[in-house]
Amino acid sequence: MLQPSVYVRSVLGMCTLVVSGAVLAQAYPTNPVRWIVPVTAGGPIDLVTRAIAQPLSAALGQPVLVEVRASASQITGVVAAAQAAPDGYTILSHSNLVPHKFLYKSPPFDYQRDFTPITLVARSPIMLFVHESVPAKSLNELIAYLKAQPGKLAYGSSGFGQPFHLAMEDFKRRTETDMLHVPYKGGAQVIPDLIAGRVQMTFFTLAEQLLAQVRAGKLRALVTTGEKRVADLPEVPTFDEVGIHSFDPMSYTAVSAPAATPRDIIERLNREIVRSVALPEVAKAYARLNLHPATTTPGEMAKMIAADIQNRGPMLKGLGITLD
Repeated sequence: MLQPSVYVRSVLGMCTLVVSGAVLAQAYPTNPVRWIVPVTAGGPIDLVTRAIAQPLSAALGQPVLVEVRASASQITGVVAAAQAAPDGYTILSHSNLVPHKFLYKSPPFDYQRDFTPITLVARSPIMLFVHESVPAKSLNELIAYLKAQPGKLAYGSSGFGQPFHLAMEDFKRRTETDMLHVPYKGGAQVIPDLIAGRVQMTFFTLAEQLLAQVRAGKLRALVTTGEKRVADLPEVPTFDEVGIHSFDPMSYTAVSAPAATPRDIIERLNREIVRSVALPEVAKAYARLNLHPATTTPGEMAKMIAADIQNRGPMLKGLGITLD
């Protein structure tokens, strides 16, 4: 049996450990936080990240430095984040990284192995846009034109294996059509070429710039994903309405940290990012991009990704696309 003095010292020791852990958790961060964006500056992921970074910096009491590491298929930035120290001082914004698991023979990373989810921050329906030079004013007219002139039109995407590329390839498979793929290093590069007619089609979120072009008659939006029509363009039907069912590419922006980042830090980042997303000034940035705020717990995001792997794996394999 412990002597009273020994017992007291043991209890005090345990309390010291608990208090020390709490102090360490409260102390984070003591240095600037690096927030990697793996796509080109000026696109939806970059703009959403920058909108959140400012209030997040104020909440954490340290600078949150956005670092653009753009490359094809997000690879450079994602791998840099995966290899960073799991200490909470590097986080990553990204779109859906599940396809890499199925499109590479030797994937450069494994999301479930290399990352810890923090939260979703945005979701958005995506629309099929065509340049005014395309002689089609409805989806059925476009499909008929594509079948009559296979390979004539070119579509732009934010890169091989990115959600908009895979959405178009799935669309081609479902409609038995063909067109040329022009990949870019990010969505921000697609829009000017679409407006100029250098590519004639793309899947994209309804960014403010695209909405203005649609209203000016320079572009046409033919169809949208999602369960209901988009309020800004209520005349644009959903895929379900035009008879293409269960077509719902996972278009979202999420935030993750390197695997093994301490749980208390993940929870702190989740808490502060979720609060930042809810701020009015951030809501304005989302509205300009026609994005919908969407936040989760780390556990909810992990379950969403696991379900996406299970449900979409067969479709991704069926596209027959390889990236290495």
